[in-house]
Amino acid sequence: MMFRFHSFIVTVCLFGCLFVFFGCQKKPGAGDAGPLPDNLAIAALQTHIRYIKAVNSGAQKPSVEISKQYWTDEIKRLNPITVYRHRGNIVVVQRASANRQEGKYISIIISSYAPRSGDDGFTFIDIGNNVHDFKRAIEN
Repeated sequence: MMFRFHSFIVTVCLFGCLFVFFGCQKKPGAGDAGPLPDNLAIAALQTHIRYIKAVNSGAQKPSVEISKQYWTDEIKRLNPITVYRHRGNIVVVQRASANRQEGKYISIIISSYAPRSGDDGFTFIDIGNNVHDFKRAIEN
């Protein structure tokens, strides 16, 4: 009798833990603030590659800013004001004023620059997988 009761308690606890673990996880599409950092690093690299291919083919003149036509869907879902290159990485500006930018700074594998707060007016908060929230003071 004691064995059955113990097995019952263990089973209930196990199912309870599974319910809590799986039930409390964020559902895809449920209030997402945007793409996951894993996907953003890949999307930024793909955006960069699209842009470089266009420049190399002569379809695009070289520029710091990357035109919308080269943005991946993941980058577009961030609702950028502009996207540009900085030291080989990708900057997605989501909010801007006359003297400040904010958004996502995404390091891509081909860049040797590791983002450091203080460089070029940037401050960074690492959110994982080579993606950073950033603020940048713009000097006029």
